[in-house]
Amino acid sequence: MTTSATEPVDSVFTWFREMHDKNPIQRDDEYGWQLFRHGDISRVLTDPKTFSSDTVRLYNEPQPDFDLFLMGNLVTSDQPHHRKLRQVINRVFTPRAVNGLADRIARITDSLLDEVAGQDTFDLMETLAYPLPIIVIAEMLGLPAEDVPLYKGWGEALGALDAATPPPEVMENEIAPAIREMNEYILKHVAIKRENPADDLLSGLANATIDDKPLRDGDLIGLVGLTLFAGHAASMAMVGNALLTFDRHPETFAAIRADRELLPGAIEELMRLYPPFSRVARVTTVETEIDGHKIGKDELVTLWVGSANRDPERFPDPDTFDIHRDTSGHIAFGQGIHFCLGAPLARLEVKIALNALLDRFGHIEVDYSGLEFEDPMQIICPRTLPVRVTR
Repeated sequence: MTTSATEPVDSVFTWFREMHDKNPIQRDDEYGWQLFRHGDISRVLTDPKTFSSDTVRLYNEPQPDFDLFLMGNLVTSDQPHHRKLRQVINRVFTPRAVNGLADRIARITDSLLDEVAGQDTFDLMETLAYPLPIIVIAEMLGLPAEDVPLYKGWGEALGALDAATPPPEVMENEIAPAIREMNEYILKHVAIKRENPADDLLSGLANATIDDKPLRDGDLIGLVGLTLFAGHAASMAMVGNALLTFDRHPETFAAIRADRELLPGAIEELMRLYPPFSRVARVTTVETEIDGHKIGKDELVTLWVGSANRDPERFPDPDTFDIHRDTSGHIAFGQGIHFCLGAPLARLEVKIALNALLDRFGHIEVDYSGLEFEDPMQIICPRTLPVRVTR
């Protein structure tokens, strides 16, 4: 392994450590107020009255199609609307409901790995890490699995909407058309489910109510869109990050291979060490103060989750991959009212995927010459992860 192969991610964590130690609360024009310590970030996440999730209004000019998507987006909604939206979808993601999907997830995993049977090399992200969770989510929703290429394009468009406003020509020519297409697609399938309901999530949403009224188009688009895209990103990142980390820690990898009971603890440690989403954002609703820093109303606050999960005051020897450590308190899935609904599903998908890889292949190693990463300031995840395997 060459150091340069993992430099994009390693350098981000080096920066996190420098900021945590030297400048844990700072402000700039792009990210607003930035927080790096676990305690400060936890305080913000558990105070939704002072720190609102409705951040998008700070950065974007009105965009009807995008605004429609945001109407039902749990991530950017506040109480009481957030609670009402969450109640509509909550039953689908209970641990009991998710565990009932285990056999189906295993069959999808086997089918995807069957496609590379006989191959000694393949891209793990393309073969398994991306398609597995997006197919599972599509099936849960009742959307056609053959439309996965469409979902990928829409997800990339949504991913381009970052803390900074995209250039107007990008918004107009790339992002807005993709979101418009997605909105129309979702509403078309909602109409189909209202006419012919089935035992799936989309049928339930199509006929659900809030305050005794049917869900608005924006509520439906936001809930379905968020479920479709956020519902797969964490699992995708975790599978990729797991194999990459195992390759860098062969003794731990061998221990897990020999004792699969170690896998759940390893998954939690991976979530702590490499949280898929490196940051989340909030906006202040009133003037407030954090550790002597006065923050005005309507100011952006960026919470660097990747830094909080490696805070040495919360996790001793935080940069060490230790599958036996107490990981309680990591905030890879958020905290407070916005704790990720899909956490049980992500954990289950990753456990099944990793077990399947270990069952199929006696040896797995990363080809670092072809390793590429997504932007780690947004998502900590390989874009490509070539592996060599033997059976």
